[in-house]
Amino acid sequence: MTDMQHKPNGWNEPLNQMTDDEWKEYFRLREELDIEMSEEEMSKAYDRVDELLDHHKDHEAFLLMKKIPFQPRLAYVLKLGMGLKEVMFYNLSEAKREYPNEF
Repeated sequence: MTDMQHKPNGWNEPLNQMTDDEWKEYFRLREELDIEMSEEEMSKAYDRVDELLDHHKDHEAFLLMKKIPFQPRLAYVLKLGMGLKEVMFYNLSEAKREYPNEF
């Protein structure tokens, strides 16, 4: 799902309704953020997050965490409970693989 003609399941639910501009941003973010990472890459990223947090660089740590693939089940539950707008700023590559029509 990467374009306005192929929106994810539930796109028309009240929780997920967005303007055309918001949908364009959603799909732009999918292309930018949904990068596959190996277990080793994720482990290194988590180590870096810990390091940043230890140095009180919370904002930098948060930005890096958004780039690490979001756990599929958690992403799906958050989508159901809070809507796509709440998960759109995170790497959904694994969630899209497990739930291909949901993101």
